[in-house]
Amino acid sequence: MKKMMMTFGTLLALSAIAAQENRVLVAYFSKTGNTEILAKEIAAETGGTLARIRATQPYPADKKANMERTKAEYENGARPAIECDVLDVSDYDVIFVGYPLWCAKAPAPIFTFLESHDLSGKKIVPFVTYGGSPFARGTEDIRLLAPEAEVSRPIAVRASRVSSCGKTVRAAARKLVAECAPSALNF
Repeated sequence: MKKMMMTFGTLLALSAIAAQENRVLVAYFSKTGNTEILAKEIAAETGGTLARIRATQPYPADKKANMERTKAEYENGARPAIECDVLDVSDYDVIFVGYPLWCAKAPAPIFTFLESHDLSGKKIVPFVTYGGSPFARGTEDIRLLAPEAEVSRPIAVRASRVSSCGKTVRAAARKLVAECAPSALNF
């Protein structure tokens, strides 16, 4: 039993060291709370810093009005003003970027966030929630806005399954962070 506890303790310590070495940020935009649930799961699993991205002008609660604003922002290339819990991403190596898919794309506040920071040499891990939209251009835009970053495969979860997918999301996050520093998490 003592040996098993020591092994478990060693695994926890190595996991914490890997998170520190990789310095993980979990930045997310969430309107309904679904993406926030995933963000909290990922931050808990990786030991990452949680940072909520908010549009300074909130989106309408009415679905039709929200879609009209969203489409207008896309058509006009708008970059709405945002607030974020973390203002400087230079201390982070791995940045999970979470958002709901709107019109099969990231919402404009995500574009503002990405364009507001030097992401050169960072590993960006998109995580998305979606309803009716197929996962289409969700990461293409990130690659265009952060060409000097390495954009990994995304974690995508149907909104109706968010509450039951915690274990799967945690495993995916753990695996993606481990790919950044395989030796640190090679158990």
